[in-house]
Amino acid sequence: ATSTERSTSAASAADPACPGRRPYHTLLTSQATTYQAWQSRIMYYHFVKQRKLAGPCGDMGGFTRLVASEGGKPDGLEAEMPSFFVRQYTTAEIARYGHFGVLNRPFSVVQFADRGGFEALQEQFVYIAETDHVLMRPLPNLATPDKAAAFSFGYMHCGSSHQPLLDKFAPGVTYSDVQPVGPSPLVVSKPVLRRLAPLWLNLSLALKLDPVADRRFGWVLEMWGYSIAAASLGVKHRLVRNFQVEYGASAGRIPPEFPTLSYIFHYTYGIEYTLQGRPQGVMQIGEWSLDKRHYFGALPPKQLAPPPHCALECAWVLLARSTRPRTSSEVI
Repeated sequence: ATSTERSTSAASAADPACPGRRPYHTLLTSQATTYQAWQSRIMYYHFVKQRKLAGPCGDMGGFTRLVASEGGKPDGLEAEMPSFFVRQYTTAEIARYGHFGVLNRPFSVVQFADRGGFEALQEQFVYIAETDHVLMRPLPNLATPDKAAAFSFGYMHCGSSHQPLLDKFAPGVTYSDVQPVGPSPLVVSKPVLRRLAPLWLNLSLALKLDPVADRRFGWVLEMWGYSIAAASLGVKHRLVRNFQVEYGASAGRIPPEFPTLSYIFHYTYGIEYTLQGRPQGVMQIGEWSLDKRHYFGALPPKQLAPPPHCALECAWVLLARSTRPRTSSEVI
């Protein structure tokens, strides 16, 4: 039930027909839930599609779905995509951290490393992906051995008001050292990730137990655990603004050609419209709605009604790429 995929269609890094190729391994962090299973199917489908488009000399190498599950047990999806199972925090363990389930992400990466997962990969770089990532075009290796590549998040900028927390949890780090990044999307060399993972986990746990840090960092606390860990270890990132887009109905003007300009559609926000095509109010479900959160415990329908005609291009693009699936091999 535990396996990693080595690309059989792509050339090896040393293939003379592909000079300069620097393959990376995709590590899709996930949990064994219905909600993340259907997202994983969509993600893997588009990964395979874009790897084929990249051709044999592309940088997209093997794939592993890294799954945190109860007791590390298989969830049944391993028959559809290469999967590596590690244990998730028990109910009692995660209760200590306010049932903040995203802490299983760094916990799973640490377990993967401890069980020789990185040594089993033939690629020297890793791309950490999330289940709600849809690749829109082939993703090249954006990193170097010494410099990772990450998306620049607008809500992850560190300022002088963060300094007291940095002094407490990362002595010697100043706020200007902390980059506006998280652990995904991220392309990073294996040695750097191995060094980062334990501190990423330990800082995330410590921040969650601190009432001031917990209030300050909120739902992105684990991302701050990563960015502060990176700053503590001197890990620098190339900030890639077109790594992904996170569009919603109120995004303003969106270029129709955006799928050719960015690599990933991260559908973290719901797309909410009235039937007349106006963006729905803040924190309101639209008369036409495309939001992953509607499907926590059940598969989304294989077909949804099309969005209003004047909806932004993001609604049409996401609908075309996400309305499915029962298995990852189904064609959209």
